[in-house]
Amino acid sequence: MIINVKVKEGNKPIEQKDGYLIVYTNEPREENKANKDIIKQLAKFYKKDFREIRIIRGGRSRDKVIEIY
Repeated sequence: MIINVKVKEGNKPIEQKDGYLIVYTNEPREENKANKDIIKQLAKFYKKDFREIRIIRGGRSRDKVIEIY
């Protein structure tokens, strides 16, 4: 499954809007901490193992394309 994600600062639960998810994180972007937090949140949201989720596009952007196996 391929999903589009928009990342915003904050500490809110994941929201669904018009074909994409909004994921909130307070983690810094250094050393991929924010991306790791996003993957952990999505794993919990979809009840998957975090190793089943990967960022296809947008590793350094707020708009990401994520694949879930």
